[in-house]
Amino acid sequence: MEIVITHLGNISQLIPVTSVVKGIKKQKVFTNITLVVAKEEFCYIYKYNKDIYKTMTLDEFSQSYHPYDLLINLYPYFPDDLYINPEIKQATGFYFCKAYDQFAESLVGDKIFSDMNIHQLYFILSGLTWQGEGYELGYYPKTKTHKNRVGVCVANANVRNYVLDNLDLEDKKVWYIPYKKNIFRKMDEINRCKKIITDDLITFHLAIALRKYVYYLNTFSLNTKLEFFNMGEIYKVPMNIF
Repeated sequence: MEIVITHLGNISQLIPVTSVVKGIKKQKVFTNITLVVAKEEFCYIYKYNKDIYKTMTLDEFSQSYHPYDLLINLYPYFPDDLYINPEIKQATGFYFCKAYDQFAESLVGDKIFSDMNIHQLYFILSGLTWQGEGYELGYYPKTKTHKNRVGVCVANANVRNYVLDNLDLEDKKVWYIPYKKNIFRKMDEINRCKKIITDDLITFHLAIALRKYVYYLNTFSLNTKLEFFNMGEIYKVPMNIF
């Protein structure tokens, strides 16, 4: 079976897509999965995932006439003139099913689904039932974990200092996670630590994927529930700290 998954969102939204890939492969072992993203620089996210047959940009997909049994669109935007390939037998997700319109604003707008995490939303759009599948990036960090180290990735200095002063870290050493555009190098840095403190969604997803305990700082409203897989908690920061 040939399946193409399209998602034209940002990196923090693309990382959880790997849980859908895992769910599909669990149910349909003999399946080729192609992923379509907005930019070429996003394709590398999936380079180590052996369950993904191919990645391509939207431009490459628009010029391709490869036959697919199913197209799954996981992002509210989809070009009107793109779905013209007669070789695509069936399509689901945003744009192709009005029943899914209610989810559109959970990714790009203000509507909040407080009882639904991003994995559940993606599985519903794919016509599947989420059974607790997590991330599958396929990358194994080149660093060792230091059990007494806490990694910090917080941009706002006031927030960072407040958390370090008020959160009981049991005398653990603090490691300031350096900015890394490449998510695999970022995973290397995250893996040095036992626990992570962050207000960054990319860092959150990568840390949970690496089974780190995460304190996620609730610095802005989220449209879907965060799924910690029993490995973290939301830490609320008082508004007067900002």
